[in-house]
Amino acid sequence: MKNLPTAFIFGAGGTARSLLPTIQEEYEVLGFIDNNPLLTSPEWGINLPIFPAEELLKREFDTIILASTPGFESIPKQLIAMGIDRRKININHVIVPVKSRINFLESVGKLFEAENIDGNTAEGGVFQGEFTKHINRIFPNKICYLFDTFKGFDERDVAIEVKQNFSQLVAGHLANTAEETVLANLPYPEKCVIKKGYFPETTAGLENERFCFVNLDFDLYQPILAGLEFFAPRMVKSGILLVHDYFSDYKGVKQAVIEFADKADKKYFPIGDGLSIAFQF
Repeated sequence: MKNLPTAFIFGAGGTARSLLPTIQEEYEVLGFIDNNPLLTSPEWGINLPIFPAEELLKREFDTIILASTPGFESIPKQLIAMGIDRRKININHVIVPVKSRINFLESVGKLFEAENIDGNTAEGGVFQGEFTKHINRIFPNKICYLFDTFKGFDERDVAIEVKQNFSQLVAGHLANTAEETVLANLPYPEKCVIKKGYFPETTAGLENERFCFVNLDFDLYQPILAGLEFFAPRMVKSGILLVHDYFSDYKGVKQAVIEFADKADKKYFPIGDGLSIAFQF
């Protein structure tokens, strides 16, 4: 049997699950690293432990493989700040989907500017603001409404996930964020409005708002469906509504999109990042 180089996988969510078979062909996987202190083993059933990042300072390994698209930029910075050799940080597995989504957004921004498309922007499922900062950068003159609990997944949404067998995610997952973390990450924070709390309750007062670009990245069936139902009738002509994780193991996301599209008789299309679909209005 061939001796394989050893690796930790940073991130233990849907991206890690989809990448694991490929990674195990090339590496002996020692476990996962995740910044969520609530996780001790992946919620999707693989028998490998999850460690905090500090474990890396105690162990011998050859590579850290990044498997988190939201942490594409922040996690390498975190590891380097810890003293990890940057040559041991492998981002190759996530660079294509991340860059593809950003390229799509930049192309949309150029078209909207050329055509003078009005309306504001929004993101549902902000986490630490890694994609938010690109929305904010590309649409600097538009208000960006940011919807998140900033406490991780809500137990009401998780209960639906489990009941419908969409996922085994737990309440509080992705809680390692805060409004201050997001705003500090943005080039134009003054243009952003934080809507903290349970979605769609946090849409109150925005019934007459109009949107040209919306990104839904809630990961869960109920808020994705609620997001589609709230934003769709408020999209301007030519507006884009993006849904992340359609092509992932988050089955509730796909189900929400299918239900909405059937009911609204609305077509959607992949954007080329291997994860997302988009509606155009």
